[in-house]
Amino acid sequence: MKKIVALVLALCMVVSCFTAAFADEPFTVTACIASEPETIDPALIASVDGSTYAQHMFENLMKYQQVATQPADDPNMFMTEVVCGQAADYVVSDDQLVYTFTLRDDIFWSDGKPVTAGDFEYAWKRVVNPETASDYGYILDNIVVNAAAIQAGEADPDSLGIKAIDDKTLEVTLESPCAFFIELCAFASLMPVRKDVVERNENWCTPENMVVNGPYRLTEWIHDSYLKMEPNEKYYGGNNGPDVIKWYLSDSQTAMISSYQAGEYNLINDFPTDMIEGLVASGDCHINPYVGTYYLYINCTKITDWRVRAAMVLSVDRENIVKNVTQAGQVPATGLVASGILDSTGADFAFGSSELGAIYAWLSEQYPDYDLSEYEGRCELAQELYAAAVADGAWNPDTTVVYNFNTSEAHKAIAEACGQDWDSVLGMKISLENQEWQTYTNGLAEHTFGVARLGWIADYNDPTTYLELFTTGNPYNYGVYENASFDEKIVAAKGMLPCAERDEVLYGAETELFGEGGFPVLPVYYYTNMYCAQGVTNMGYTPMGYFFLMNAQKAA
Repeated sequence: MKKIVALVLALCMVVSCFTAAFADEPFTVTACIASEPETIDPALIASVDGSTYAQHMFENLMKYQQVATQPADDPNMFMTEVVCGQAADYVVSDDQLVYTFTLRDDIFWSDGKPVTAGDFEYAWKRVVNPETASDYGYILDNIVVNAAAIQAGEADPDSLGIKAIDDKTLEVTLESPCAFFIELCAFASLMPVRKDVVERNENWCTPENMVVNGPYRLTEWIHDSYLKMEPNEKYYGGNNGPDVIKWYLSDSQTAMISSYQAGEYNLINDFPTDMIEGLVASGDCHINPYVGTYYLYINCTKITDWRVRAAMVLSVDRENIVKNVTQAGQVPATGLVASGILDSTGADFAFGSSELGAIYAWLSEQYPDYDLSEYEGRCELAQELYAAAVADGAWNPDTTVVYNFNTSEAHKAIAEACGQDWDSVLGMKISLENQEWQTYTNGLAEHTFGVARLGWIADYNDPTTYLELFTTGNPYNYGVYENASFDEKIVAAKGMLPCAERDEVLYGAETELFGEGGFPVLPVYYYTNMYCAQGVTNMGYTPMGYFFLMNAQKAA
């Protein structure tokens, strides 16, 4: 009997040990949304994935907070709205030019030091300082006092209209009322960073050097493999989610889906198009709203005649691309501004300029004999414009146009479809060149391409988030388009509150982008955001493309 009791007790101890070991295992959420980020420095981030990582580690004056609304047929995903973050509240002057933010009393950096208004002042001045070379240095131009002058090198960064009145009070002065300013206060580029941390170490964005004020902190970064985050114990909201968030890094759709199907990833948002139908049928794949446009830059310094650029825009069969190439529910683009951006009446801006859309509005007036509502009619006009440019000596038909794209099976397939259209419709010679991301972005900045792909996801819900990209001198104006009249319209619109007059200015600006002398961009389609998720619930999402995992829980 004693032996039996002893055996039972021993077995109980073994079970207890296993149970304790299981209970002590950290709750880890794994995701793969992109390859190695260029940076996770908020001031230098220029991608949706980089911004997603930043949203977990830093918190701005405003933040994205989950609401009860769900974006799709997935009961585990919830939409978000912009609410106060590090700011406890704010007041706006009667003339809507001065915003005064009062910071929370319980906000700290991960090393225990208080977050102050001075941290925001430093961060914003750092972003607009040309020496920082931030891709988003322009984000406050014509919004916050002196931002544009600072970016142009005509004013000192200290003259920016932002001032820490005291440690808990931040005052921001605008040049004119701004319709989307509060949304900007949740944007990654304007997140606070600490001067002493940034300036004492050039490599401050490493696990051992990084100091953050958001819900998670970076604890490990194995380059080209993963980023590991764990809860920031100093965050005022506490830990309401995973013990570990592990962001795996890959640009291979095949590798992503293989790891997902092996149970290694909880969340992915890229996979081979030929698998979409099966993934939807299995309940793994869901579609979120996504305010974004996939487009091609056309380099105006290499393809100098607008008629050639217009012919290229007209001859791409967008319907074929979304139906037979991407196959993810995308909508053929009829303008640059993405579907989901609203005008002052609440109407979708993408479909408000004309029945045909901004791409074809001016052309349809100038060339009424062509039916631009049909691909065949667009090809006919494309051939006429192209032939006229060749006849005038403005274009040599023997020229080979280099089309650059970064590594991706989807980008390659789209490039091949566009190349085939230009060859069959125009007889244009195209060379497709795949490049790794760093080489690719360097080529964009140096304007070495003839055509190059990019996708732009809205930074805030206003048409200027797209149209401003093509103003003279904008760092994202990779095709080097210049139009003073277009520039003036964007500056004017940024200084106006929502109204019919502002809508008219913005619709006019987009139409002008696709008018005589224009066509620096070839919109292909409006995005959808497809993702696969398993094993987790209570995830957050914004149509700007960010997934939020800080509140994720194990699925039942």
